[in-house]
Amino acid sequence: MFYKTKNKIDKNKYKFTEDWFSHESESKVVIQFEKFLSQYKNKPCRFLEIGSFEGMSAIWMLENILTHKDSRLWCFDKGETWTKNSFETLITNIYKTNKQNQVEITKGSAEENLVNFPRSYFDFIYIDGDHEAETVLEDAILSFRILKLGGIIALDDYLLGIRWPKSPGAIACKNPPKKAIDYFLEIYAEKIKILYKDYQVWIKKIKE
Repeated sequence: MFYKTKNKIDKNKYKFTEDWFSHESESKVVIQFEKFLSQYKNKPCRFLEIGSFEGMSAIWMLENILTHKDSRLWCFDKGETWTKNSFETLITNIYKTNKQNQVEITKGSAEENLVNFPRSYFDFIYIDGDHEAETVLEDAILSFRILKLGGIIALDDYLLGIRWPKSPGAIACKNPPKKAIDYFLEIYAEKIKILYKDYQVWIKKIKE
């Protein structure tokens, strides 16, 4: 069944130079966001995004899912040189939502920050930061520890270098995420349920 998203981002309101997320993009990953995250709408919950770039996915979650006044979103982003002014754009875009008090933005690597959270803290974690396999595996394992039982993790770019192999991201990546994600799925097989597996992989935590 093709799941068509109804919720869109007003691209005239925000500044974006790339679209890797919306229904207009080739990957259309917003479809999975709406399908699997709608259960959290209007409920107090905690979301974490590893790798926010200019904030398109973060803004979509704030506008469409994190609608309860007690919901919170954490964004980790390295703000690397190749992304140019994306970190500043992220901050500007978040302020345009008028929900900046519900967001905590941290500039830095995930592995430096994930250890600061207690176990079973987040309802949803989106892993879309450093795309090298070693870092992806580390992010996934550390994220699983702080994910609530019944919570969801989405791992981006599972097919990086396989689908759209000539994209800038695929060319720049020396060791793509697929190997790391496959290993994570194997060693945590008894503790997770795979909800979706294509360009992204979505899993649900079913056992500590």
